[in-house]
Amino acid sequence: MNAPGKIGDFYDVEAIRRDFPILSREVYGKPLVYLDNGASAQKPQAVLDTIQHAYSQEYANVHRGLHFLSNAATDAYEKARETVRRFLNAPSTDNIIFTSNTTSAINTVAYGYGMPNIGEGDEIVLSIMEHHSNIVPWHFIRERQGAKLVWVPVDDLGVFHIEEFEKRLTSKTKLVAITHMSNALGTVTPIKEIVRIAHSRGIPVLVDGSQSAVHMPIDVQDLDCDFFVFTGHKVYGPSGIGVLYGKKDILAGMRPFMGGGEMIEEVTMSSV
Repeated sequence: MNAPGKIGDFYDVEAIRRDFPILSREVYGKPLVYLDNGASAQKPQAVLDTIQHAYSQEYANVHRGLHFLSNAATDAYEKARETVRRFLNAPSTDNIIFTSNTTSAINTVAYGYGMPNIGEGDEIVLSIMEHHSNIVPWHFIRERQGAKLVWVPVDDLGVFHIEEFEKRLTSKTKLVAITHMSNALGTVTPIKEIVRIAHSRGIPVLVDGSQSAVHMPIDVQDLDCDFFVFTGHKVYGPSGIGVLYGKKDILAGMRPFMGGGEMIEEVTMSSV
């Protein structure tokens, strides 16, 4: 049996460090070591170069002009949407909605889907491992709609047991909102089985993929989840960008979370 190798036997650590300019600096007289990627990842040179190029060479309003720069910015914007579609293996770019972060994506679902579909006495199932971003919006729905939050525990080792999840589904369950990978424990939940069980009872599932999107391949068609959310800054992208994937029929039935331009055909002083 071969002895386990060192990290340097599999990865060129110095080459990886060189790709991240911030790691060239020293802190307390030593090379910077950054281990807080679960909160936010540092940015590689390729990302920094692309941002610099966008602002210095192609910046303009997206989908709001017919001039050269607007067309260039719009083309880059929609190419980014296609990149995300491929990353998630979504059926169409129509499934991909850009938000400001995961929190914004979850709130979009909470208000756009939750408010019309979750009412007095209805239940929302969450795991005890959820990030606050996947708890607080549902508490707001609980307060405003009179709904109830139902919690799925983990055992002393942080393991999620599918039996405990299934026991908490009832005829009143209107949504499951659950992490794919815990930011605190690293626990990976059996999403495919969770979705299968929930769908067998007609219950939609939102998956918080903030941690999983950077650590494992994601195939939303294979997972069959109704919503999948993640954020750009954890996958080495810039801050201020997030993704909401949703099945097209569900997205089409959601009411707008916010009002603004590019969402209506006509605005008058008395109506839209």
